Formats: sequence, C-alpha cells, structure tokens
Amino acid sequence: MRPKNKFPSGTAKYLETLLQETKDLNEYKRILSIYLRVKFDYNNDLISLITSYKNQTIKNIHSNYLKEGKKSLNVNKRGGRNNEIFSLEEEKELIQEFEKRSKEGGILEISSIHRACQEKANKKIALSTVYRMLDRHNWRKITPRTSHPKSNEKIM
Repeated sequence: MRPKNKFPSGTAKYLETLLQETKDLNEYKRILSIYLRVKFDYNNDLISLITSYKNQTIKNIHSNYLKEGKKSLNVNKRGGRNNEIFSLEEEKELIQEFEKRSKEGGILEISSIHRACQEKANKKIALSTVYRMLDRHNWRKITPRTSHPKSNEKIM
C-alpha cells in the first residue's frame, strides 16, 4: 500500500474556519471529509461512515484538494443556466432594441428577433430558445383572431 499524501501545513485551521462559515450541507461534508483526515488521520472507511460519501468520492475530494487547493472546495450548485447563449444582461439589451420598435407602433415578428439572436450569437439558434427568452422577460405572444368569436358559422 502506498503512503498517503501529506496535506499542506495550516490546512486544519483553515478548514476549521470554513466548517464554521459554510451553510451548504454538501460543501460542509466535503470540507469535513478533508478535515477528518488532516486533523485526526482517519482512514477513508471511517470518513465515509461519518459523511455518508462513498470511498471513491472521498478519494476524489482528497485528490482534488491536493491538486487544486482551496479552489476545489467551491462546489458548483446544481441547475442554472449552464448552457446559456446570452447572459441575462445581454438578453435585456437585445430585447430593448425591439421594445423601442414596438413603442413606435411597429409590428414585431418572431422571425426578426430570431435572426437578430442568431447574428449576435454567430450560430444557429432554435426558435424555441427565442420564445423561452421572450417568456423569461415577460413578453407574450399576441395575435389577432382569425374570426370574431360571435360570428355565425352557418353564414360563412
């Protein structure tokens, strides 16, 4: 069995402060898994019992901390706009151009907004993406009725 890698000096004190400051459970357990090894020299089996992580997860956490240091403790939250084409600010800027046109009394069509989005992104964008963007900014689709709701169908 190969010897365990040594953690840098001062790691235990740093991790103690992080344990007190963190409010996220997953982040707390990640920090705790490193802290238990640094401070008490617990093996991975015992740490896995305490943190309810699997052995391989604990090995990965330790390895990442040894390679990247403090940066590896910043756990990304799940979900969110991971594949966003534009940031929210960029979307607002793009929509403001069309908002000016609509206030002047012009008719807006989704095709023109779609084209502008594709030009700004320099790639093809699905039409549904543009509809979701407009929905995100509280725009709604208004179309005229094809016929009056009280019209008599027999006459036509």
